[in-house]
Amino acid sequence: MDSMNRNNYHTPVLLNECIESLHIRHGYDYADCTLGGGGHSEKIAELVGEGQKLHCFDRDIEAINAAKPRLNRFGTKIVYHHKAFSNLETELAVETLGGILYDLGVSSNQLDTNRGFSFAGNEPLDMRMDAQSGENAQDYLKRVSEKELAKILKENSDLEMTGRLAKRILSKTSITAEDLNCAIEEVYTYRKKDMNSLKARVYQAIRMEVNSEIAEIKKSVEAAVHCLKSSGRLCIITYHSKEARAVKDVLALFEKTCLCNANMPVCTCGGNNKKIKKVNKKPIVPGAEELKKNSRSRSATLRVYERI
Repeated sequence: MDSMNRNNYHTPVLLNECIESLHIRHGYDYADCTLGGGGHSEKIAELVGEGQKLHCFDRDIEAINAAKPRLNRFGTKIVYHHKAFSNLETELAVETLGGILYDLGVSSNQLDTNRGFSFAGNEPLDMRMDAQSGENAQDYLKRVSEKELAKILKENSDLEMTGRLAKRILSKTSITAEDLNCAIEEVYTYRKKDMNSLKARVYQAIRMEVNSEIAEIKKSVEAAVHCLKSSGRLCIITYHSKEARAVKDVLALFEKTCLCNANMPVCTCGGNNKKIKKVNKKPIVPGAEELKKNSRSRSATLRVYERI
């Protein structure tokens, strides 16, 4: 991969805001749980001191291989983990990190590959973030029930008429990208102007299920709280409401001092549950200049927490 392609592989979203929020300090190790093209990792690695480590997680080996040329200059500072980020707490010890970053969702490079992440091509419907393991989208659609698919489409895309859409998708013989696109067009004939957005939401809904994304997020974010040192920062970029809700639901439990039922007359849990606090009361969003340069950032929101 030449230098121009390496630089264009991934334009990091909210880069300056993430770096400022991580509050990178000497003497601390850090983790980028969504390596992708390495844009965020590159900047973090520039700021961490000698002897410190940046742990880079990605279950997509293509992403790791593509990021390595960008990060090779940092030598032993970089530790690669070809693992889903839900393995964070099994890979790293508790209370060892000064900061953890997540840039959730699918990467720009994955959208450009021939693995079925985008509705723009006619490649096989794979959609796996780790193309070496698990069930691909085409096989998933061949075995899922109509009722279950309708439920998944509703929950993950917030679309109407998902029962009709599920029935139309499963009526297709091969369920290729072309079949999936046709099913969407046939159901939403009255929304031709919104067709690209509708397709993106349907592909997102199926991709999220194939990769168990919400379960992975919940498990990893909980582990991240345990892995942070006191005053360590947790920065999470989300792109849609279901990702954001999963993050907020998990972290809300660690923002509470007491976990007892509100109807209980006295606290029995010890009252020392609180482990994190919000740094920014409202999510940080991209400015006009970034939106102009990077269309992927348009739905991004950054939430920042600190371990107490």
